[in-house]
Amino acid sequence: MYNSIQHFIDVGVVKINKIKEGIYNGKMDASDLSLCILKEMKILGTKLQAEIYKEMDDAIRESVVRKKYWNIEHRNQKKTITDVMGDVEYSRTGYCVKGSGQYVYLLDQVLGYDPHQKMTLPAAARALEETIESSYRKGGENVSIDEEVVASKETIKKLVHETEVDMPLPEPKERKKIRCLHIVADEDHVAAQFWDEKGDLKRDVRGYKINTITPKLVCVFEDIINESGEASKNPRYKLIGKRYFCGLYEGRKGNEKLWMEVAHYIETMYDTNYLEKIFIVGDGAKWIKTGCEYLENSKYVLDKFHMTKYVNKSVAHLYDSADEVKNRIWEALNSLDKKELKRIYEQILRATENENKKEEVEVALNYFLNNWHGIRVRMEETSGWAYCIEGQISHVLSARLSSRPMGWSKRGCDQMAKLRAFKWNGGKVIDLLKYQKKQKLKHEKREKQEEMIQELKRRNSSWKYAEDIDLKIPGLEKSSMRWLRDLTDLAWDA
Repeated sequence: MYNSIQHFIDVGVVKINKIKEGIYNGKMDASDLSLCILKEMKILGTKLQAEIYKEMDDAIRESVVRKKYWNIEHRNQKKTITDVMGDVEYSRTGYCVKGSGQYVYLLDQVLGYDPHQKMTLPAAARALEETIESSYRKGGENVSIDEEVVASKETIKKLVHETEVDMPLPEPKERKKIRCLHIVADEDHVAAQFWDEKGDLKRDVRGYKINTITPKLVCVFEDIINESGEASKNPRYKLIGKRYFCGLYEGRKGNEKLWMEVAHYIETMYDTNYLEKIFIVGDGAKWIKTGCEYLENSKYVLDKFHMTKYVNKSVAHLYDSADEVKNRIWEALNSLDKKELKRIYEQILRATENENKKEEVEVALNYFLNNWHGIRVRMEETSGWAYCIEGQISHVLSARLSSRPMGWSKRGCDQMAKLRAFKWNGGKVIDLLKYQKKQKLKHEKREKQEEMIQELKRRNSSWKYAEDIDLKIPGLEKSSMRWLRDLTDLAWDA
């Protein structure tokens, strides 16, 4: 550890001082200083980690507990792991467990590194943060602040596929008392490159590939406010208290899992004895209506966007009279006059000669009749409130999954949808990875390792690093190095 800091004093500080002189001479500027400091700090950071790892490996090798349970098999086994500051190359000792012959690297176990782990958790979090927003390639390019350190697209893809997007809800101090909750639900349409492995796409009777994946989105929220003010000509709406649930959730069991997750969230965050109504808004899909079976006091509402879509389809071929007929359809829907709606559609069908258009008109009428209860709830209980399903799909899912030409596997699509929801819910990827690592360690038998770690803690508590470092590193006493002495004192006090 001392060698790394000494190297920074002997080499890094000299380079920084030269840049400072260049600024005075007018040959350099602040940007040169910033880049130089960044480069030297990256070198210091990676060297410090490697040196600390070596000290820990030496301490493990001399441990009484280690000698009790493990025999030394190999020394100075090299490993390189990617960190946010760059690649860290370090040496560690390989051991065999006495009595079983199992080969382990105790240093890696103490550090929490898996046998084939290629990057630290902060580096993985940095890559995932970028991948969630852009692409696997850019995620690999942003794994480290060192531009020369890049992870492959395949590595980032594997990271996405293997990350378990599951964290427990934090227990609120007090559950919210809300009279009414709103839920909007819909699905995106994503192009499949393959389902599980390349070449497994099937074809329909027409010979077209069946290559559409439909990840689902459910958004729970409390209210909608106009951020731009009531008098604004360009309203900008914001959802209050929103929570997203995204993923494939295929089949009956998948739907059940999705709505049970929604129910658990509502029961955890809200006082359900105070909650009177839950409106579930959707396009009429069966999986959306199913939500009413899992959420108490919930009612299904037909979304206005899809109502408008079918109204427009019904009159598109009527030309000059289209607007007039459209207004009549809306009057019948708004007044919940089913007889008048049927009468209007009978007139439209009589005026329609094209068979394909007739079929579209009949489909639209059946859509309204099959969702009449949802229309009734919309008009009688929500005052025709305009919900925002398509906007949520666009921002949360489509922006990453389907707005650009790209293909996904089922696993990749499901994972990315869940990661997007996690990020939009305000989650931090580094916290997710730490939780996942913690859960994994809980299921591993590490009694001997923990015994050894406790011994190392007792041994290390007997000396003070800040006092030792002043004696061993020449140059640290200089006034210009006051910041580093302060930093080491802070590190020890912490």
